[in-house]
Amino acid sequence: MKFVVFGAGGVGGFYGGMIAKAGYPTVFIARGEHLKAMKERGLRIESFKYGSWTVREDGEKVVFTDNPEVAKGADVVLVCVKSYDTEKVAPFVTEILKDSGVAISVQNGIENEEILEKYLGKERVLGATAFVGAYVKEPGVVVHEAAGLLEIGEMDGNVSERVEKLVSIFKSCGIEARVSKDIRYTLWKKLVWNVAFNPYSVVTKATVGEMLALPETYNVLKNLMLECYKVAEAYGIELKPTIMERYLKSSPDLMNYKTSMLLDFEKGKPLEIEGITGALIRKAEKVGVEVPYNRCVYATVKLLDRKRKNG
Repeated sequence: MKFVVFGAGGVGGFYGGMIAKAGYPTVFIARGEHLKAMKERGLRIESFKYGSWTVREDGEKVVFTDNPEVAKGADVVLVCVKSYDTEKVAPFVTEILKDSGVAISVQNGIENEEILEKYLGKERVLGATAFVGAYVKEPGVVVHEAAGLLEIGEMDGNVSERVEKLVSIFKSCGIEARVSKDIRYTLWKKLVWNVAFNPYSVVTKATVGEMLALPETYNVLKNLMLECYKVAEAYGIELKPTIMERYLKSSPDLMNYKTSMLLDFEKGKPLEIEGITGALIRKAEKVGVEVPYNRCVYATVKLLDRKRKNG
């Protein structure tokens, strides 16, 4: 089985690194200095849970490239690009995927699967959520610092043989993986965490633990999540209260965690604000649900991003 990782950043680099280490043919599609470093020195994974190792290019089983043409004939494409790039890469995914192959969206947000389905057809797209803390420390080096669960499911909610097979393969690679019996529920569950911690961390410049420690910022996080619950409910998704309760306690390995959006802000990279908070606001508008906390944080992050870009 041939895997392609489209977007070999923190998440893609970590999961792809686990797959390649297990011996599966893997093509990593990346760009810039990160790609250059991987081709010269390999992809270094530093994991709090699995130790450290380096995946090296051999031109056969492992390939690092910025040319999707090289990745043709893929059985599985893990789409790990930022949500703002989904529309851009979808046509390339269509070209490299076998007719019998499948694309798995391992991204933030709740709109990526819909975009991929436009190009590939519904039967060739699976949804997934990655509850993982992973980032590019420097070109060619990915740090896995928290969690790691990968949930995968059919968009129609069926538990299919292909999803069970893929989860079994990922488990054999050492990845913590499980079948989602309702991937739409799972995607909204992940969005609850993302709409709170990711954008608000850019506003506060704080870690997860720092935001949870102060009663005032804790209250903002809670209200951001409650609004997400209301929008989900309007779409027929009844999220369990225990999800929010668990997020607001957080796990010890996430307390010193800087969100991906804060890291991107600090590095001067584009932000996923549209794919996360923007997506929630768009969904809310369609069903007439008010989300004032999310609108406030959204507007603040947009302003901070503009000020950053203007120096």
